[in-house]
Amino acid sequence: MEHESMRYAGFWIRFLAALIDAIVLMAVMYILGLTSSETFSVEWNIENLIGLAYYIILTGLYGQTLGKMIIGVKVVRTDGSAAGWGAVVLRETIGKILSAIVFFLGFIWAGFDKQKQAWHDKIASTYIVKTK
Repeated sequence: MEHESMRYAGFWIRFLAALIDAIVLMAVMYILGLTSSETFSVEWNIENLIGLAYYIILTGLYGQTLGKMIIGVKVVRTDGSAAGWGAVVLRETIGKILSAIVFFLGFIWAGFDKQKQAWHDKIASTYIVKTK
């Protein structure tokens, strides 16, 4: 995919995909009996590890989580190729922590950026592009 032909996914499309992912993860946690609200408890840590694995594994394998698949967007490198495991791990860990740390400004940034990149996309050299 050429850089000029990429159709970037904006804030609201990304938000809807994230909302679908949150619903999927909440259902999984409920089925597994993991509903702890106590921060840093064993259950809370397991919930976070499952969530992190969900994002890293699906994005690493397919370039998409279930939410992104349903909405029709995917994570790619800035040249349009598959993101690759290194970029995915960087994006989903350090990148998203930095995006969230200042009042979630890093996520909101995608709504104002010319190429619709959030901070975690900039850090990992990725875009979210439309597939439909």
